[in-house]
Amino acid sequence: MADGRLEAPATGIRTQRLWTEIFQSFQVALDPRKLIIAAVGILITAFGWWLLSIIFYGSVTEPMANADAYSTTTMTAKLGPKKSDNTTDYKPEEYAAEGQKNFQRDYEQWFNLHRLAGPGGRLRTMPWNEYRGENPFLFITKLSDSPSSVWGERIKDYVLGQIFFLTEPLVKLLVPIIKMIDPNASFLTRIYLLLCLLWSVAVWAFFGGVITRIAAVQFGGKERISMKQAFQFVSRRYVSYMLSPIVPLGIIAVIVLCMSVYGLIALIPILGDIVLYGLGLPLVILGGIVMAILLIGLVSYPLMYTTISVEGSDTFDALSRSYNYVFQRPWHYLWYALVSILYGAAVTFVVVVVGCLMVYLGKWAVSQPASAFANDRKPDFLFVYSPESYGWKELLLKGSPIEKKEGQVEIPNTKLMRTGYVDVNKQSADEYMKGMTWWNYAGAGMVTFWMVIIFLLMIGFSYSYFWSASTMIYLLMRKTVDDVPIDDVFVELEPATPTIQPPQSPVAPAPAPTPGGGFSLPTVPPSVPPVVPPSVPPAVPPVVPPSVPPAVPPVVPPSVPPAVPPVEPPSPPPFPA
Repeated sequence: MADGRLEAPATGIRTQRLWTEIFQSFQVALDPRKLIIAAVGILITAFGWWLLSIIFYGSVTEPMANADAYSTTTMTAKLGPKKSDNTTDYKPEEYAAEGQKNFQRDYEQWFNLHRLAGPGGRLRTMPWNEYRGENPFLFITKLSDSPSSVWGERIKDYVLGQIFFLTEPLVKLLVPIIKMIDPNASFLTRIYLLLCLLWSVAVWAFFGGVITRIAAVQFGGKERISMKQAFQFVSRRYVSYMLSPIVPLGIIAVIVLCMSVYGLIALIPILGDIVLYGLGLPLVILGGIVMAILLIGLVSYPLMYTTISVEGSDTFDALSRSYNYVFQRPWHYLWYALVSILYGAAVTFVVVVVGCLMVYLGKWAVSQPASAFANDRKPDFLFVYSPESYGWKELLLKGSPIEKKEGQVEIPNTKLMRTGYVDVNKQSADEYMKGMTWWNYAGAGMVTFWMVIIFLLMIGFSYSYFWSASTMIYLLMRKTVDDVPIDDVFVELEPATPTIQPPQSPVAPAPAPTPGGGFSLPTVPPSVPPVVPPSVPPAVPPVVPPSVPPAVPPVVPPSVPPAVPPVEPPSPPPFPA
């Protein structure tokens, strides 16, 4: 059941400008707990992808054009003397052309895997070395030195470049899928991409679920939720979180398998040309339509996790709500996504600038004594292994003998170039590195450890913001489509703690007689309120039977529990005259 507050009557402005609620995402995303959770998720995802890349890339070798597999002799044994029509023979140059064609196909398939899993590959590079554009602090410095007439163009280019990195959680889910349907992808590459996709989903089904759960409770204005409660909430629904994006992908895989069998049968002449392709083409198109709808609907992938976190529901509810909201209100979803991306680009820029500035200023401050008294002890060597992403290495080594700058770096074993950081003066850098001692390397390694932690927390903000903004987008879409209050969030009720009943009071002793011949009430412990018989008001003195002489001892009545009023003894018979 949902335990939410009643929504206050909304004003016209509040109703028309619901999208402004997205601006709350910045404050919610700054929660240190979310930053730590996101950093751990990023690290685990990267480690899994790195391990898969090592395994799969190591199982293949780069094709060589002069290899025996593409020689004329091999092609002759493979193709035979005659062509498929059995009327003409192959010529020697045709064997060579066929070998070159096979080499080109194999090389493209290998190179496709190399760009993903090879050294410097997209899915193999650790997050602190991924290229994420120019360093924001250096960007501001260069912008201030340039004419104001070009500021608008440079700011626009920089912001557009940062949008990709802001939506990194969604992009890293879609990249394996897009590469999987690449015609140049080999069967081995597709298996590799499938495992990378499953690993990413398995990791973020938990960490993304925890972040969205904490954000949902915060947006709903409920009581503060602890990390333990969030972990328990997600753990009980982990299978639902994980299956939400996998189910549509599984349906696509089944359709592809069925259509592959259909295409295999269509290889039969006449039957395939006329019946299966000619008359049965609508079935092929229908399968393509279903796959296209499922793939397009994957842009609602963030809403799947937020559905379970907000509603406490299951996979079916997550799929139905996310797909329904996107296809029923596509323009609302696009508008909310655009606002969150633009606002996120601005706040992420601020966070990255602050992160870069605090590290740079700290390094600059501790370098001042060395600059004044011992120039050879400047701590530049401590940052030789600094993260390259966001230009940290370029910033921290600026002005040193091992200064780095952004440039084009050749991808190993290829003639392609990628953006990276290279030495300004390679000879000077090599001499500097040769002069480093073992304790210099030890210090550089320990500094790198702390730098990586700081960097992961900084990158973690973009992930935390992504999932927090996705949670608010879901609440807004639910309000738009189902008219459910934004603060209506499922809250698990804690099981009631059984109350311990106090032990029953022991039976009170019989009342003792008073000197005046009356009866005194039983003594009650201080912790229990005294029980007063209703028939005897406290202010009335005890009644002494008039017919009993003082010499006759009073009759003691039987013991009565405190809750029962005392029973007066019967009157004694009169004395004879």
